[in-house]
Amino acid sequence: MNKIFSSLIIFLSLVNYNKAYSAAVTPSSYINTVHSVMLCETGSSETTCLNPVILGSEGTTGKSFDLSSTTAGQSAGGIGSLSSVPYGKTFTWFQVILNRNFTVTAAGSDDTAACVTGGDDASAASGATPADGTRDNTASNAVAQVIRIPDNTTLANHMNGTDAIDGTVTANEEPAGDPVDGDTPYIKFRVELGTPFTLKPGKMPNVQVAFNLTNAVQFDDAAACLVWPNAPVVSITFVE
Repeated sequence: MNKIFSSLIIFLSLVNYNKAYSAAVTPSSYINTVHSVMLCETGSSETTCLNPVILGSEGTTGKSFDLSSTTAGQSAGGIGSLSSVPYGKTFTWFQVILNRNFTVTAAGSDDTAACVTGGDDASAASGATPADGTRDNTASNAVAQVIRIPDNTTLANHMNGTDAIDGTVTANEEPAGDPVDGDTPYIKFRVELGTPFTLKPGKMPNVQVAFNLTNAVQFDDAAACLVWPNAPVVSITFVE
């Protein structure tokens, strides 16, 4: 396969932290559900995806990926095609609709004590409450745990809450910069393409995404090892 797009590598902080003691760690497993992927036309920005063209959709059920199975520069599997993209139209941003729940396995420190996901003291994430892990010095005791971007979390400007998986803007959608709430179970996650993309006749590449999970989980000292998701490094590549 010949790469026709340079890989775009970018680190994006998922949640803004103001904790006295917190530390990012690399999980051994990081599962998220993708509902759809799309290209955004020229004129799109960090906060807006204009006239989205859907490359692939898995409906409200979505498709789960364990991102730990790939590293940056390797394919995470084709998650869409360009068959729906019109020739000659230029796109400058890429948007993914993600679920707010993540299933992770991780061990590390909140800068005050050792923490693991799961364990006897773990609590499940709910709409309004982040998950707690367990204080444990043995990293091998970490097990898979569902964590969540909780309600009232303010995300970075390239993300916002939505209840639609097709890229449309609904009445319940929160604008970029507003906190997410219970009406928006999904997140719009936008990445600027390093080079604008225009599909040309005779070329039909596939879009693929790869991930690096360094610092993709955050422990902090609220309650007992509060666990938050961070965004991975994302690599977007068009190949033929």
